[in-house]
Amino acid sequence: MSTQADSSRTRPIITTGRLATRMTVAEQAQLQADLQPWLLTPDFLSAGKPLEVELGIGNGLALYARAAANPHMNFIGSEIYLNGLRTLLGQLTKQPLPNLRLYPQDGRTLFTEGHLTPASIIRVLVLFPDPWPKSSHHKRRLVQPQLAQAVHAALKPEGEFWVVTDWPSYAYHSIAVLHHTKGLQLAPVNVSAADCKPSARLADEDGSATLGPQLLIHAPVWWQPTKYQQKAQVAGRNPWFIKAIKTR
Repeated sequence: MSTQADSSRTRPIITTGRLATRMTVAEQAQLQADLQPWLLTPDFLSAGKPLEVELGIGNGLALYARAAANPHMNFIGSEIYLNGLRTLLGQLTKQPLPNLRLYPQDGRTLFTEGHLTPASIIRVLVLFPDPWPKSSHHKRRLVQPQLAQAVHAALKPEGEFWVVTDWPSYAYHSIAVLHHTKGLQLAPVNVSAADCKPSARLADEDGSATLGPQLLIHAPVWWQPTKYQQKAQVAGRNPWFIKAIKTR
């Protein structure tokens, strides 16, 4: 994994467009204070339970639902959008979950700054990331070779890296990235392109269209619908579920 010194020399490319809306400076400061009991700690990481990490949790309610349904596991959610954290914090205040912790920073640094022990995670999720559809903005997409390599290092053998998106071009992009990451293998086929209603057969510069929808799978049994998924389906866009497994 990269060291802290490595990451300080190269500032990560921003992958999201906002940090907070309609919150005063005082409200943001209060939120940061209220988050303190729920922040990730070394003790939580060393608890010995199966561990899932989600990068970019949105309002966090899907993460909360998974944690509530799986008390035998520990869950970490990263998010820099303060409004989403406030929604999840409200739920945690009403019904605390001891197996859930938050990382209110760029989630990539969990992997690149040595916070996670190598081969310690059973599942990493990237759910409905900002699509950055313009080709000139593709470098801002969260799923990139560097992240995939770092996730691979953090996963246990047979651990899973999930990407879920409602944008066909992002699905092709992610499939190509995961396909070319050494030690990750895309899951077997069991869903057709028609299930996802792609608007067109899209190709990226790297030819990822040739690795297209035949490599998608259905939602897993542990899946909890997200707010963004529900909005996308109302608009007629179904999710593309992509899973890669650590094979070595």
